[in-house]
Amino acid sequence: MNKVIIAFTVFCIILLSVQGISAGVNFDPKLKLNDTKDHSAEIKQRDYEKAKLYHQKITGEFFGASVDFQIGYGSTSPNVTSRENVKDINTTNKGGFTLGALVNLNLFGLLDLSTGLDFINKKYEYGIPYVSNPQDPLDSAVNSIKNSYLNIPINVNVGGMVSDKVGISFSGGPYFGILLNPANAVSGFKDFDLGLNGILTGNYLLNPFMSVILGTKFQYGGLNNLLSTGSIEKVTTNSWGVFTGLRVGF
Repeated sequence: MNKVIIAFTVFCIILLSVQGISAGVNFDPKLKLNDTKDHSAEIKQRDYEKAKLYHQKITGEFFGASVDFQIGYGSTSPNVTSRENVKDINTTNKGGFTLGALVNLNLFGLLDLSTGLDFINKKYEYGIPYVSNPQDPLDSAVNSIKNSYLNIPINVNVGGMVSDKVGISFSGGPYFGILLNPANAVSGFKDFDLGLNGILTGNYLLNPFMSVILGTKFQYGGLNNLLSTGSIEKVTTNSWGVFTGLRVGF
């Protein structure tokens, strides 16, 4: 008799549990076999929302930001003006590596900006002629410049995806550069550099949150005149480089 009571009790518990689960599940499918309602508008809206979310991911705008991690190589050409104007100043371009981590920000869907840290080696040589012997074009003092700067750009971005996998963008604006080796720099060089820069970047999508990037950039430095001495009136620089790296979206 006890076994019958126990079995009946267990059966009742199972029955009540099944009824409770059934009551908590909503078996109300959107589409039914005998449903004659037109759901095309709902389907289009659902597909639009999915496509919009995917586009935000691949463009790094899911949370309004992405970061470009760059590594590259660049060459710097100096523009040196002598006070005496006795002879032309000979200059030599040299190259150096570059590193960067630039944050791309989308402000309320209205404006795209980028800023961050851009490390660059600016190496070049220039020869200052001796005023005492203006007839000898080879008589000059050669200064070898090996300045390292940490630049902070403030750029405006334009561009976007040109296909499901490939995007292209251009960013440009001013930058402020801090001279990292003032103790070893040629005497008279300023500790900072104000300039303009432009960056052209292509990206290839690896997944919704990461892309391989490849690009080129140009910098015009010395808006604040990098050097002014007894023989040098003005020094500005033109730097050009290429880079690759990764873009990570957040």
